[in-house]
Amino acid sequence: MLGGGWSLFQTLLKVLEEIAQKYHVSIANVADRFILDQPAVAGVIVGARLGLAEHIADNAQVFDFSLAAEDQQQIEQVSGQAQDLFAAIGDCGDEYRR
Repeated sequence: MLGGGWSLFQTLLKVLEEIAQKYHVSIANVADRFILDQPAVAGVIVGARLGLAEHIADNAQVFDFSLAAEDQQQIEQVSGQAQDLFAAIGDCGDEYRR
């Protein structure tokens, strides 16, 4: 979990959009693929409106491509500029374990 403000978020969105255009997928697909490629991640929770088949079909595209190393590096370069929120505030529910 990272924090970096609106400007950094916009920079991340621009990078994700460029990569999405390269693979002809949505920004959400690129973000999901990047997260799924992390070693400690087994899945992502994806929202889809029931009855809208295009959402389901779009979400399924995450399995149709792989990010090249340079794509992963671009995303990591932007996210590396952000503050580590786990270090700053702890994880969700941490306040109950103290």
